[in-house]
Amino acid sequence: MEPTASEYISSLKDDVAIFYPVVQINIAHAIMLAERGIISADEASAILRALLSLYRGGLSKLDLRPELEDIHMAVEEFVIREIGEDIGGKLHTAKSRNDQVSTAIKLALRQKLLDLEEQLLKLVKALLAQAERNVDTIMPGYTHLQIAEPTTFGHHLLAYCSAFLRDIERVEQAYELTNSCPMGSCAFAGTSFPIDRVRVARLLGFGRVDENTMDAVSSRDFAVQSMGAAAIIMVNLSRLAEEISIWSSVEFSLVEIPDEFASTSSIMPQKKNPVIAEMARAKAARAIGNLAGGLSLLKALPQAYNLDLQELTPMLWDSIEETMNSLKVMEKLITGMKPKKDLMLARAERGFSIATELAASLVKHAGLPFRKAHSIVGRMISLAIEGNRTAKELTLEDLKKASREVIGREITMEQSEFEKALDVENCIASRNVIGAPGPKAIKRQLTALKQKIKTHQQLLRAWRRAVVGSEEKLLKEAEGRVQ
Repeated sequence: MEPTASEYISSLKDDVAIFYPVVQINIAHAIMLAERGIISADEASAILRALLSLYRGGLSKLDLRPELEDIHMAVEEFVIREIGEDIGGKLHTAKSRNDQVSTAIKLALRQKLLDLEEQLLKLVKALLAQAERNVDTIMPGYTHLQIAEPTTFGHHLLAYCSAFLRDIERVEQAYELTNSCPMGSCAFAGTSFPIDRVRVARLLGFGRVDENTMDAVSSRDFAVQSMGAAAIIMVNLSRLAEEISIWSSVEFSLVEIPDEFASTSSIMPQKKNPVIAEMARAKAARAIGNLAGGLSLLKALPQAYNLDLQELTPMLWDSIEETMNSLKVMEKLITGMKPKKDLMLARAERGFSIATELAASLVKHAGLPFRKAHSIVGRMISLAIEGNRTAKELTLEDLKKASREVIGREITMEQSEFEKALDVENCIASRNVIGAPGPKAIKRQLTALKQKIKTHQQLLRAWRRAVVGSEEKLLKEAEGRVQ
């Protein structure tokens, strides 16, 4: 092929991520060919000796000329160079670059998904630890970015724990989808050689074989699902980053972020810019863009293999890498972040966050329908705002006046009940339904979240042992066949 054209279609620069998986695939394939009598034991020994040498020596042993197009041809060329074409040329018997590349991507992606899950668990544990320290740290809760009801900093952070635990489930689902072996599909129609697809899958540590050979080489839904999981992780992380940026602003002043995760202005010396949080927001756009690009690439591809698929893989690796990097740095930021407890409490008290609880108290103690109670409390607060008064300055007389204006009569309520409804600490203490910020509810959430983390960690360790164990077993099997 003409040099410029060869370079244009070459994937060698992006194939570094699948170098070791490609060598493992060739090792497993050679073992299977020998077991099935397709090549002799002596031929397998020579091929495996060359492949083990390459595995130990690393990528630097390969000739990466663009005209070789990809890592698969470079590995085959190395084996032929080492042991000659008469034997080395038999390595490609009963396989294609099509089934190799799909298998190699899956092998590499499995490891990356496990790394991603591990980093997600670290972030969840950092959030959980910060939440446990701030179970009683009262802050305003917001809807529409307006003060709504009081909550706690711990409760707010546990909301993100829940979201990221769902992200972990999505990563695990992507892993399960990825853990299926395409090898033996060849170009797309299998082969007439009596190969053993299940044996290769087991040698490579896959949980099962991709059934349809055409689907096996041409489908990349496992990659798109992984990119989707990464994009959703980054969206959740971006929401957290946005709140940290808002909370750390002078206007809100609810948290202090560590100096090492902020920067000053080149001209304004008073500035403390939340640049890490800002970059996490930006990286989310990149992950979303990769997902959109991947879906757009796949949407009109006919069966079976098309070289278009080559362009999807760099998007996949970029999404995983950027998500990993973002999780790592945000975990450290979360760990070092400090809430400004006094200001959080003051904001909650000043913002009439107790309004909903007062309306609920009118329903419980004055026998009013909630909609009327809502209108009365709304009118009372409007009058307070007009008079430049805070929630702490409200009186039972203010409530009676508002009720006369709204429903034409004065409601009856005990002073003690009125004061209790205006107390933000009491408001939170009374919220003990499942998932709420009350002490009992928070305790239940913490217990449940810790158990979920433990369960995910156990599964992660089992999968890691399976992946590492299968690789060690494969190399040992290959070494035992080398004469």
